[in-house]
Amino acid sequence: MKYLFLLLLLVDSGCTNSKINQDAIALEYTTQTRGAYNAIAINKKQVATVNKHGAKPNIKICSETAWNQLIKILKTVNVENVPNLKAPSEDRFFDGAAIAHLKITYNGKIYKSQPFDHGNPPKQIAALVKEMLSISKNIE
Repeated sequence: MKYLFLLLLLVDSGCTNSKINQDAIALEYTTQTRGAYNAIAINKKQVATVNKHGAKPNIKICSETAWNQLIKILKTVNVENVPNLKAPSEDRFFDGAAIAHLKITYNGKIYKSQPFDHGNPPKQIAALVKEMLSISKNIE
């Protein structure tokens, strides 16, 4: 009986996940210190990076492979809980790390994380942040 329930749960989750409107998803990751600012904005069509306040964004096409990998990771994240995640460290309090935020927008609703140290996100979003950073560094 336990296995039947698990199977039904997996089938139901698969059906629900396939109905995600990927055109309505946008991801943003920002870091800042007193003298530096970086932002990454990714949606299904493009990756935009900014390396200082007021600078013009560097916009590139988001590959289908990169987007699919982000969606795969995003499906493992409880998006509604993102605003409640606690930072695992506090180096940003004494300039030991840049202050970072993750913002997920879906169908106009925004889920923004609490501040955390760049390089040490809450474990629930760590894979997503790592993938976003990788995509932003590897765009052509």
